[in-house]
This record gives sequence, structure tokens and C-alpha cells, in this order.
Amino acid sequence: MKSLVQSNQFGALFSNLIDSKSAMLRQTPILIATLGSEPQVVTAGLDLLRAEGIGIERVEVVHTTAPGTPIEDALVRLKAAAADYTKPSISFNFFALEENGKPFADTESRAAGEAVLRLIYQRIAHAKSSGETVHLLIAGGRKTMSIYGMVAAQMLFDEEDRLWHLYSAGDFLTSKRLHPQPGDAVQLAPIPVVRWGELSPAWLSLRNIADPWAALEAIRRLQLERRREDMHNFLMGTLTPAERQVVEMLVTTGWSDREIAAHLHLSPRTVEQHLRAAYSKAAVHWEMDSVNRTQLVALLQLYFGTKLGENPHDNPA
Repeated sequence: MKSLVQSNQFGALFSNLIDSKSAMLRQTPILIATLGSEPQVVTAGLDLLRAEGIGIERVEVVHTTAPGTPIEDALVRLKAAAADYTKPSISFNFFALEENGKPFADTESRAAGEAVLRLIYQRIAHAKSSGETVHLLIAGGRKTMSIYGMVAAQMLFDEEDRLWHLYSAGDFLTSKRLHPQPGDAVQLAPIPVVRWGELSPAWLSLRNIADPWAALEAIRRLQLERRREDMHNFLMGTLTPAERQVVEMLVTTGWSDREIAAHLHLSPRTVEQHLRAAYSKAAVHWEMDSVNRTQLVALLQLYFGTKLGENPHDNPA
């Protein structure tokens, strides 16, 4: 009886694992796109993704709000084009850039740029929390949207997510057609993304922060602490006590070898030997080809909390 219960429990656990893995494999792909004055950027990108067998089920469009401009016309045309996607049906959702309920007509200001990052970041984060795969198309709108879109992708993308640009020319570009036809010069180009989660696993623990600017500040503090820890490990674990004493004197004072020697009651040659050993060890620790006097000071300034100005004694004695 006991073995039967254990067997049932194992079977349930195995089934849950299979269901979880299947759910991961069935991640819904969505398209997030920036929009400028050319709605065909979004529809062409969507059509090309579908032609590649990527079953986009939802499109989210990030846009500015400018009544009486080509951007408003683009919104009208794109909303009407949503009716073209019926088999299967694709939902279109539109997200206006705004701050405190006030829409932005353009992205050429600091506040608007911050709003771009915040909105794209939040849409990607929402998709990831829902277990969706994100395809981010940043060909529409001003460069500000593209730049901040790339930043948001770096911050939040997983391995399966993709960042895209769209190239178009010839008749398709001039015709303003919403959907490419055979022979049209239009193609999607993948943009490589260096994901921050790959560079620092600790970043993954900060992805639940809703505001990207707060997340950036948090990762900056985290990186600062890691740099300090790395410097501490070098100073306390790699250098000898005598080398460490000489290096600290160099970094905190900027003195010459002779001045350090006089202060520590050493010979200038001994100081030089300690520093040469420190340079060599620093190059190995930080995986550099070589380290000189100026570079060693720069590597360790943060640890000792002192930024040196121009000092005539910075050159070797």
C-alpha cells in the first residue's frame, strides 16, 4: 500500500514536471513594436514573423500622441489593419507615451525619453511575467525609441526573446502598402542583444522592480559593491602585506617611489620591486595584458575612496 502511495506521488510529481516543461515550450509569442508615421513598419514586421512560422497572438504598439499629424494617421490606419488578421485572430493593443496622464507628442526631451524606457520596459516585464516570448521591433518612430528599446531588451530579455529591425526599399517603401507582396524589398534583421542576466546572474533578482530607472540604480549599487569586493580580494588575498602597504601608499598619496620609501623606511629599489610584483599580479587578477602605475591607481581608487588629481609624482621614480 505504501509503495502504491509513493508511486502515485511520484507519478503526480513527474506529471507536474512534464506539464511545466510543456508550458514552457508553449510560450505564447507576442510582438511589441514602436510606431512612428509609417504603420507598414508594424504590419510588415508582423507578416514576416508569421511567414517564419512564429505564431504571434498579440501585438502591442508603443506610440506618441500628436493629433493632426502623420502619427495620428498611422494610428488610424494601423487600428483598421487589425481587422486583416482573422485566421488566426491577433489582438492589437495600443500604449501611448505619457507622464502623469499627459501624453507626449514627441520623444525629443529627457522626460519623453524616460517615458519610452519605462513603457517598453513595463510591457516586456508584463510579457515575461506571463510566460510569453517577446519579439521587439524597434524600426518605427524616432531613434530615441530604438535606443531605449535596446536598453529594455538588454535588461529583461531571456534567451528565446528577439530584437528586430526592419529594412525596406523600392516599391514597398514608396507605395505605403501595409502588407508585403512577393518580390518586395523588405526584410527583418535580427539585432544581437547582450543580456545583462548573462553578464551578472544577480541582475535576475532585480527584474521584479517595476521602474527601470530604479532597477538601473539598484544594479549600479550592486556592481559597485561587487567591484569593491573584487578589489578587496585582490588586496587581501593576492598581495603580500608588504606589497599591500606600498600599493596603499601609492594609491592614497600619489607619491613617487622615493617618497614612499622614505615614509615606510624602505629603499627605493624595494618599493619598486613591490610595485612591479603588484603590477604583475593585477594583470593576472583582472585578466589584462599588463598593468602600469597609472592603471593600478585607477583600478584601486574606488576601494580607498580617494580620487587623485593631477600630481607630478604620478610618474615612476
